Parts: sequence; C-alpha cells; structure tokens
Amino acid sequence: MQVSHLRPLKLMATNKLQYRFYYKRNLPHYQPNEGIFFITYRLAFSLPKVILNELENKKNEINDKLKRLTEKDKRIQETKYNKILFDIEDSFLDKYAEGPRWLKNPEIANLIIESLLFNHQKLYDLFCSLVMANHVHTILKPRNKKDDMPYSLAEIMQKHKGFTAHQANRILNRNGQFWHHENYDHCIRDERALSRVFAYVLNNPVKADLVESYSEWPHYWLNDEIISM
Repeated sequence: MQVSHLRPLKLMATNKLQYRFYYKRNLPHYQPNEGIFFITYRLAFSLPKVILNELENKKNEINDKLKRLTEKDKRIQETKYNKILFDIEDSFLDKYAEGPRWLKNPEIANLIIESLLFNHQKLYDLFCSLVMANHVHTILKPRNKKDDMPYSLAEIMQKHKGFTAHQANRILNRNGQFWHHENYDHCIRDERALSRVFAYVLNNPVKADLVESYSEWPHYWLNDEIISM
C-alpha cells in the first residue's frame, strides 16, 4: 500500500468549508492534498477541571517554546505539540464515565458507522473507524472534486456530524449540542505511521480494559481491501 505523494495548495479558500492547506480554530489543522488523515471527535461536554488544568499548563509550556521559533519551525513543531495535547485528552476519554456516553447506545454507534460509510468512495475513502462511548476515531483519505482539489475535512466533518447529531438526538429524545465543535486531525506521512495509527485505533477498547481483542468490540469498521494491500 502506498501513501500518495503530497501536493502543495494552489488556491486560498474563502468559504470555511472550502479546501485549505491550513486553518486554525482552537487547534491547528493541516490538510495536504492527497493526504490520509487520522481524525478524532468527541461528544459535547466540559472536561473536568483537573484535565483542563493539565491541558492549560501544557499549552502554556508549548506556547513558551513556540515563541522562540521562526514561523517555519513553528508550523513543524505545532503539529508535534498538538499530538501531546491530544494524547492527554484521549487517554482520559477512554475511561471517563461521568460525562455523556451516548455512543454506547448500539443504535447510535451503528448510526455513526453507517453515516461514515454513506460517503465512502464519494467524498473520501474510509480506511477504518471505531466508536467508543464518548468519542470516535476514523482514518480516511479525502477524494478530489472535479477541480482536482480535495473535499475539505471541514466539509466532510460538518456533513457527518450535522446528520448524526440530528438523528442521534431523535433517538435520545433530546435537543441541544451533540458533538463538541472541534476535531483533532493528523496527516499520516507514510506506511509505517499508517500502521501505527491503525493499531492505535483498533486497540482503543483494549487499552481501556473493555475487551481483550479489538475483534470483540462491536462498534468498528475496517476496510479489508486496504488491509490486504
């Protein structure tokens, strides 16, 4: 299996859902053309103060380091530091039982997988997805539009999260925000990194002491064609 060569951005986007190589909300987001991406998103709830404090302290430490760097070096290090923050939050989410755990509902978990599969081979090629009780891990590669530019991750996630939020709220007979507004996304650079991310995603319920093998977890999808390449 080959990870395609990355091509630079040709045009700047004016629409927030249009493709952009880089944009920033709370987190920096990079989308190289032809990239394969690891994406994590979670339910809408406030993290406990102890985790917020840990994240804030780490962000302050990171910002102090970034101030000493040139803009070019800052962009490179930003991605590495972003992963440090992700690891802190994701390790916490795996075992956090106090907040909403709506994705534990089999009907909602299946809804998430089915929604991702609906746009598989349309907006993107889906490699893998796994649904935990309060967050989702996905690996996908955006497809190109007719103008040879890829569908943006922002557009892909808005379609998916908008549809699933509406349907999940109907199932739960509730109103209000379902998903947290931010996503973590990371461009996978090569085959070795892709293998590590596959292992990370599939071992999530194992790491959380929920099952002994990922195959015992009921809420995941794995692209057999990708794995066999």
